[in-house]
Amino acid sequence: MRLRKLLYVGLILLTLGVVLYIGMRSGDLPASLKAISEIPARYVIVCVLCVFGSILMQTLSCRLALIRLGHAMPFGRLYAIMLLGEFYSYITPGASGGQPMQVYQFHKDHLPAGDATAALTIHFQCFQIVLLSLDLILYAVYRDFITAQIGPNLPFLVIGFLANAALVIGSLMIAFYQRPVRFLLRVGGALLRKLRFRDPDRLEKLATGLADGYYDAMRALASDGRQLAGQFACAAVRIALLMSVMFFIYRGLGQTAASYGKIVTMGCLQYTSAAYTPLPGASGAQEGIFGLYFAGLLPDSLLLSGLLCWRFITYYLVLIVGFFVTTALGMRDSGA
Repeated sequence: MRLRKLLYVGLILLTLGVVLYIGMRSGDLPASLKAISEIPARYVIVCVLCVFGSILMQTLSCRLALIRLGHAMPFGRLYAIMLLGEFYSYITPGASGGQPMQVYQFHKDHLPAGDATAALTIHFQCFQIVLLSLDLILYAVYRDFITAQIGPNLPFLVIGFLANAALVIGSLMIAFYQRPVRFLLRVGGALLRKLRFRDPDRLEKLATGLADGYYDAMRALASDGRQLAGQFACAAVRIALLMSVMFFIYRGLGQTAASYGKIVTMGCLQYTSAAYTPLPGASGAQEGIFGLYFAGLLPDSLLLSGLLCWRFITYYLVLIVGFFVTTALGMRDSGA
């Protein structure tokens, strides 16, 4: 446990080091920190509320799905599990650790793994579909602005859009096209027998049961129109809250030239361009894309200030809170 905590701290310090390195290379760090300290408190508070409000929408989405599947869980407990998932997503490559840890936590709370996985999957799919749809709409509305703003960096957006679209298509195929998964389960069972694993039939039966539960849950959620409407609404509000953070930072730094729509547009495009990067918290890519996409919207003297403030509120603050929540959940479950 101690080694794992040290690893978490090391990853956090590494990502922070990347941000500070970029800061020292691109501007006056003391002046940038001074500009951040002068942001009115009301803007900072609103930004923090937006970030944790976005996790609230994720919690509500999961709660809607679980209720549809016949499960009840205290809202506070569910919110803590969502924070746990954010924490592990932020410290694992490609956000690969978030959902598995959430499913494991649900299992400890006696929820079927198939139902828990389906509840998390439906929100992920709706979130990605809304984000990609919003990218297309914003590009149609602000095409000239986007072309002028990111210019030669447009390939980053195209690659990010295609990568995220492929992820959504793959997720939908796994959720609703069972043959490949059934085939892999049979191959896996045969391999276990060949390698003489202990009780391979039981393991194959367990995996098949999990898949059956997942597919049944996904069909129940996808066939419910009100459920889908609620899921898309939660995803849309979550995205709006996340993308509003940079707007309030922008205003807090005393800037008024760009409209809310333009700031949100750059936020959505940045998220799409960098989120697929297979690094913890997309570190490096997030900072680099921010510098490319927001250059010109923020004066050169404030670009680093905006980056540091935005990254701390949307990433490091969630990491810190998530770390304590994850620790508290572990202590509670162990009876400590």
